[in-house]
Amino acid sequence: MDRNRKRVNYVTGAGSPRSTYGMNSKKKKDRQASLRVRVIAALMAAALLLVAVIVYSLGSAGRSGVGRATRIGATLSQNVTPFGDSVIFYDGTTLHCVAATGGNEWSYQIGVNADYDATEQRVVAWSGNDLYILNSRGRLVYNNKMSGTIQFASAGDEYVAAFIGEPDNGVITVINSSGQIVDNITIADQTLLDIGFFKSTTTSSAQETELMWVLGLNTTGTVISTELQTFQPGRLSTGKSSLGEHIAYRIYYANGVLNIVDTRQIMHYNYRVLEESSPTLIYGYTMEDVKTVGKQTYQLLIPAQETNEGIHINNVRLMVGDVDRVLHLPSECIAAKLGTRSVYGFSTNTVYVSRFGETSFTAYTLPVNITAVLGMITDNRVIAASGSEIYVIELPE
Repeated sequence: MDRNRKRVNYVTGAGSPRSTYGMNSKKKKDRQASLRVRVIAALMAAALLLVAVIVYSLGSAGRSGVGRATRIGATLSQNVTPFGDSVIFYDGTTLHCVAATGGNEWSYQIGVNADYDATEQRVVAWSGNDLYILNSRGRLVYNNKMSGTIQFASAGDEYVAAFIGEPDNGVITVINSSGQIVDNITIADQTLLDIGFFKSTTTSSAQETELMWVLGLNTTGTVISTELQTFQPGRLSTGKSSLGEHIAYRIYYANGVLNIVDTRQIMHYNYRVLEESSPTLIYGYTMEDVKTVGKQTYQLLIPAQETNEGIHINNVRLMVGDVDRVLHLPSECIAAKLGTRSVYGFSTNTVYVSRFGETSFTAYTLPVNITAVLGMITDNRVIAASGSEIYVIELPE
């Protein structure tokens, strides 16, 4: 800058003019005023920042990150399933069991175009006519080429059932934990929908026995109806009943009752398929998860979704005993699940947690953005997808 342009004159007390470099008194005053404005503005900005921090802290009370996320060597297309405290997936030729911490526990090759079902104790897999039964450690219990194409199979704690033949004309083969065939049940004049197992006391035994239920569509009449049968493996049928024209999509056993869920209601039967009590109406909701903790069974329902709209969950319905309560989520979620002590709602980057018995949710930031929830494993860990990659994420109780 040209210093000569900043030269000014001022009068000394002696009245003689002098030359100097600097500002006159007016400019000094202007500068001081400008400095005061800047200081006040800075103080106001700091105060606003402090208020914002306080408001955010109050609004985020209880909000923090959850536990670690462990990437599992699987992709979303590989049929990923919870398996006790581990994860199972099928890579196109081989079943893999992976620990929640990411380490491989066991692998077993079952061939191409295979499928499987699993409980915490047992895995059944099939490919074409080939049937494989593995225990929880991945050791082969049974392997055989069946008499026809295996449509599907289901695993129980003590038994495995495989449906062999055509969808509306085949045989259910039941195999025990020792690999012995104990039943061959002919299915005719109906389309078999599903098979499952449950444990119940019977008139012949005060101790719990593993029984089997079979769900099918009766196509012989003028109106299609759903039929439920129960069997004690190795013995005769224990019960049979028509459920009407509504198709059941979930069956579970809790507190001595076999619960059959359709789009309108939950029907309650004993092991002989005799009605125990009046149905529970759930119209407008879908059964999403069931968990028994101690002597209590928690049933989580979400609003029924249109198939072409995706999942948008704003509230959940929790039923336990005689309590039937709707819980409102803080924001829209893509999934909801049950833990051992809490209800979980999942959005893309947040999990909302409500302890059993409470009505409000606490928000926790997820370590990765998720696009789907595949299930819960023990110790309140969730299997979730982030794009095509799979993670196990530790959740707060």
